[in-house]
Amino acid sequence: MNFEYLNTRLNDFEQKDLFRRLVCIDSVSDTRIRVAGAEKIIFCSNNYLNLAEDKRIIKAAKTAMDKYGFGSGASRLISGTNQPHVELEKKLALLLQKEAALVFPSGFMANLAVLQTITEKGDLILLDKLDHASIIDAAKASQAQFRTYHRTQFDKIEKFLASNDYNRKFIVTESVFSMDGDFADLKRLVELKNKYGAYLIVDEAHAFGCFGETGAGLAEEMGILKEIDIVVATLSKSAGCMGGFAAADRGVIDYLINKARPFIYTTAPLPANSAAAVCAIEIIRNEKARRQKLKENGEYLRGKLRSLGFNTGTSSSQIVPVIIGDNKKTMELAKYLFDKGFFVVAIRPPTVAPGTSRLRISLQSGHTKEQIDSLCECLKGFSIRGA
Repeated sequence: MNFEYLNTRLNDFEQKDLFRRLVCIDSVSDTRIRVAGAEKIIFCSNNYLNLAEDKRIIKAAKTAMDKYGFGSGASRLISGTNQPHVELEKKLALLLQKEAALVFPSGFMANLAVLQTITEKGDLILLDKLDHASIIDAAKASQAQFRTYHRTQFDKIEKFLASNDYNRKFIVTESVFSMDGDFADLKRLVELKNKYGAYLIVDEAHAFGCFGETGAGLAEEMGILKEIDIVVATLSKSAGCMGGFAAADRGVIDYLINKARPFIYTTAPLPANSAAAVCAIEIIRNEKARRQKLKENGEYLRGKLRSLGFNTGTSSSQIVPVIIGDNKKTMELAKYLFDKGFFVVAIRPPTVAPGTSRLRISLQSGHTKEQIDSLCECLKGFSIRGA
């Protein structure tokens, strides 16, 4: 049997400018990278605080490898739990002001585990339409019903919460939305969950490390961290490592340990990665200047782009979209920038809605104003203006 039907679909992707290809990086993940032997300034990395290349974190990983080896050797419930896993979970719980935390091999698996495990038939999951694919897939894989809302549709949210058709209700949202770089109104969601006795689960993937006095995320910055029932986030962005986690009451975490299939039936994260993440959390807590610089870079870039007439949407973070609309034009702009020495990825459907294709610029604390100015000058030289 052949897979000609897949080739037909791939040809269709090509025709619609939706085909995706891998790009191989030949150097350390800094603001300057090498691709196919050529130097580029990267504006599409989630290495927000430039910790992926931090020598202290690399040293922590090497030290752990010398002690524990490379692989974990088993799942956590068999013999795969090592001291770095335990230490990391304690650090995360403390940082997130929760009783306990649990680490997963990825943020995707963390969301999948939480929503699949703590919900059941008769429950309702309320999702923001722009929640990450891992949240949407997790809701679909659960036995609960799920409904979507737009982040400003509080009347719609309240209507569902007031309904007596469901046993338990869970509101699930990202704090910083990954494609638009804007914020969920967490304070309003807290009000609604308290009013109707619902649960609030917040994915801080793009806020963890970037917001809050200690880097715990947007909920900490808004002063409502203790009101969030479950915090999910990733270690692969600001922390510069790999993996995801959930932080919550001890009973929630114990239940995940006992029932969450994505946790039970997978090999434990690498001990060296967990040791590196412990180091990263200390840096995040103590080096607030990194967060401040990232914030300043975001404000500076948005101001420059808007003055040039580009549409940056409602961005308020280190994620700054340049919304073009047309797939082909967006691809042409990304290629133009790449040829000029800037690595910025074109984001197209189905990741974003049809007609909203864009460049998603992801800033790092290590970006200089000169690098940002150079990018903006290059954009200015291109004939496309935001839709």
